[in-house]
Amino acid sequence: MIKNIAIVSLSRGVAGEAFAQHEVEIGLKRLAGYGVNVQFMPNALRGIDYLTTHPEARAADLLQAFRDPGIDMILCAIGGDDTYRLLPYLFDHDKLRRAVTDKIFLGFSDTTVNHMMLHKVGLP
Repeated sequence: MIKNIAIVSLSRGVAGEAFAQHEVEIGLKRLAGYGVNVQFMPNALRGIDYLTTHPEARAADLLQAFRDPGIDMILCAIGGDDTYRLLPYLFDHDKLRRAVTDKIFLGFSDTTVNHMMLHKVGLP
């Protein structure tokens, strides 16, 4: 059963922008309706400028979410076109393979790249 969801922004930082706050609130209300706890990872709401400049922060959020045994599911806040820039921060020193645990990972659009990364390290 899914009780705790971590939200990451792996492609874009739109969720951290003021113009998108109404959408974030709607999403949080809908998730609350399912009775789940939602946790934004440390950089998920840092905004477009910060997350564009810091792919290592986006990668760190994903690794932290996988390592946290209290998180049941990882949900990507938005798609985009920038996830490929996380590759060195996830694959250097086999970081992603060592962090991945059996969790649900869900997203759309650019998140397909993340699904391919996770498949490469053995997550079905």
